[in-house]
Amino acid sequence: MCSINPKVVAGLADNNQTKISMALKFQFQFAGVNFSRPSSPYRKWLRITLMTLAAVVSVLAYWEYLEHLTHRRRPAVAQSAVAAPKPATVTPAKSTDSDASPASPSLKKAAGESLLAMGNYLMQSAKTASDTAVATTVPAQPMSAPAPATTPYIVAAPIIQSAPTPHQYRVHTDQERLLMAGQTAFDNVMDSANKYPDAYGFQDGDFLSSAKLGDPIPVYTIQENDRANYQRGQELKPLLKPAKQWMFPVMMGDRICCMVEVRQHGREYVPGSGNKSLALAWNKIMEKWPVEDGYHPMLVVNPDVPGFYFTVPELPQQNITDTIEMFYFHPGLSPADVILASWR
Repeated sequence: MCSINPKVVAGLADNNQTKISMALKFQFQFAGVNFSRPSSPYRKWLRITLMTLAAVVSVLAYWEYLEHLTHRRRPAVAQSAVAAPKPATVTPAKSTDSDASPASPSLKKAAGESLLAMGNYLMQSAKTASDTAVATTVPAQPMSAPAPATTPYIVAAPIIQSAPTPHQYRVHTDQERLLMAGQTAFDNVMDSANKYPDAYGFQDGDFLSSAKLGDPIPVYTIQENDRANYQRGQELKPLLKPAKQWMFPVMMGDRICCMVEVRQHGREYVPGSGNKSLALAWNKIMEKWPVEDGYHPMLVVNPDVPGFYFTVPELPQQNITDTIEMFYFHPGLSPADVILASWR
C-alpha cells in the first residue's frame, strides 16, 4: 500500500496557487475587452492609438515652441478660425492568429468607442492649452486687413570707375625758379661755412642756424655798342641792361656775411658759389649811400673783365666804380666815361 506524504501534497497545492495568482495578475480587461493575451488584436489597436497620440502631442508642443520663439503677432480672428484637428481614426487590423478567441461585436464596438473618446479628449486638451498660450501672448486686435509685409532692403550705389586723373605738373615761374636756385646756393654755402665760417664772412659768436637768405640783387651790364658810343655827361641808367645774373646776400641780422651767385642759362637757373669780398664791399656801399636817403646803388659787370662794379644813379656825376675801391682808406667814385673807355 502506497502512502502519500502530506508535505508533498502541500507543496503541490502551493505551486498551483502561485501559478493561478500569476495568471490572474497579468490578465486585465478594459471596457470588457481582454488585453492579457499577446495575440489579442486589441493590444495592437491600443499600441497604434498611443503612438498616434504621442505623435500629435509632440507636433503640438513643437508648434507651440515655435510660436513662442518667433513672437509673431496675428489677428485674433485668424486664431479663432483655426479648425480643430480631425480625430485620428484607428483601423483595427485583422487577426491572423488561429489561436485568437473571437470577441462579440458589442464588445469590439465598446472598445473602439472608448479608444476614440480617449484620443479626442487628449487632442482637445492639447488644442485648448495651445490656444490659451497664444491668446495670452498675442493681445486681441481689431479686425482689419493685414498689412502687407515689407522687407527693408538696401540699394547699393553703383560703382562707377572713372578714368584715372593724369598727374598735373605745376610749372614754376621764372621768379620761383630763381628763388629756388638761390636757396640751393645758400644751402651749399652753409654746408661749407660749417667747416670754414671765416671764409664766408661769419664772425666769432655767430650762430650759423640764424643765417638767412636775403632778396636777390640784380646785376646789369652795358652793351659793347653803347660803351663805344658813350659821351661824357650822358645819363648812364638807360644804358644798363640785365646781365641774367643775381647776387643773393646771406644775412646775419642786418649784416651781409657773403653773397651767393645765380646765373641764368637759357631757361635754367644755375646756383653758384659764395663771395665774401663783394659782401664786405656792398656793406660799405649801402652804409655810404643808404636807401633811406634815396640812393639805389646798382651792380654792373663786364663779361670780358673780371670783378664787380657799381654805380649810384642818383649822384649828379655819372659814375662806374670798381667794388675794390671801397676797401681803400678814402674810397672815391670813378667817372663813367673813363671806365667805359677802358672797357673798349
